[in-house]
Amino acid sequence: MAIDEHKFYIELIETVWVWSQTHAEEKFQIPFPRGAGITLSPKQHYEYSCYYWCNKLNDIFIRLKEIRAMTGRSLYRKKNEVKSVLMQEWIQYNYEHYTIVYQGILDVALLLTNAILELGNLHRKCSYDTVCDNTKVNGTSVHRILKRIQDTTKKHREGKNIFVHQGERIELPIDRKTYDTVDLLNLAIRLGIEVDIDRQLLGEFLQIVTVKEIMEIMEKECKVIESQTEGLLTALQPSYQRIHSLYL
Repeated sequence: MAIDEHKFYIELIETVWVWSQTHAEEKFQIPFPRGAGITLSPKQHYEYSCYYWCNKLNDIFIRLKEIRAMTGRSLYRKKNEVKSVLMQEWIQYNYEHYTIVYQGILDVALLLTNAILELGNLHRKCSYDTVCDNTKVNGTSVHRILKRIQDTTKKHREGKNIFVHQGERIELPIDRKTYDTVDLLNLAIRLGIEVDIDRQLLGEFLQIVTVKEIMEIMEKECKVIESQTEGLLTALQPSYQRIHSLYL
């Protein structure tokens, strides 16, 4: 089941949609652009805050799906030596994009938890420890699910950090020797250096790192994290309903 099919997400959409149309008619514009001057009641503010972060979580999975589709799009039909290396660049670009977006799932899950349980943390300080050390979360099913999400996204954290903060390329999940060799071939071609390209090596590279294989890795990882995220929504829904009922 996708996030956008989860009953909690649908409930949030329907709740916000009803009263957002009234605001849209009053302002003659799409609700909630920045600076629109729309005043929300405390109850509406809570509803919209929960909807906003749940929707952001769904957006991430839409983007991951788009990245997988782009990875499978072949830019070059002819598979000669030079264009085969360029295909490696295309895979590299999409995999790095995928890694950064995938790692963001934990951050948005924490912000969603912060909103629904009304933990009161500022967005920039909404870290895993800050959220999970809160008495409303610590030791609960929400805590356990967030821990699983953290463990699942951990393998991409280092890659994202060195890419964003140190400018290093993120390694593809392939044999290191093959990766280095193709990277050197790519550099030589860029510099116009004549290289006696090993056709067999490139053939092995294309066999190891086919678009299909990369997409299968992404698909498997996304299924795991999406299942965990659905579990988080299920665990948070009773708390939302309880807190929501306290608003007049």
